[in-house]
Amino acid sequence: MYRRTSFADRARWLSAAADILEAEQDRLGRVMDARNGGRTSARRGPEVAKCAGPAATTREHGERLLADEPVEAWPGRSFIRYQPIGPVLAVMPWNFPFWQVFRFAAPALMAGNVGLLKTCVQCAAMRARNRGHHSPRGVSAGRIPKRC
Repeated sequence: MYRRTSFADRARWLSAAADILEAEQDRLGRVMDARNGGRTSARRGPEVAKCAGPAATTREHGERLLADEPVEAWPGRSFIRYQPIGPVLAVMPWNFPFWQVFRFAAPALMAGNVGLLKTCVQCAAMRARNRGHHSPRGVSAGRIPKRC
C-alpha cells in the first residue's frame, strides 16, 4: 500500500518526476501548445520547469512539515498527527495542465495519499503525459488514473 511507503521513497519518486520535467521541458511545452490551441512557442516550457518546484520543495521539507506536532493538553501528552487519508480527488482546469497537477500531486503524494485526477476533455494528451511522470523509476502508474 502506498500509504505505508517511507518518506524517503516518496521523496525519491518526486525527485525522479522533477528530473523528467526539467529534462523534457521544451518538448512538453510544445505538446501543451499544440493541445491547447496555442502556437508553438517558448511560453509553455517555463510552466513545465516551474512544476519541478513543488516536487523539490515537498521532497526537501515534506517529512518535517508532516511530523507530529506536540500540543499542550491536560492531563498528559497530546499531539497532532498527519496521516494519509486515502484517495484525493482533484478536478483540474485545462489552461495550466502541468502546473495545476503538480501543485496538487506533490504534497498529496508526499503525505502518502493517492491522487485521482479529473481533467477536462481538452487535456487528454496532457493527462497521458502527467501519468507518465508518476510512473518512472518505481512509481506505479495507478497513482494517476486515466479517468475519474
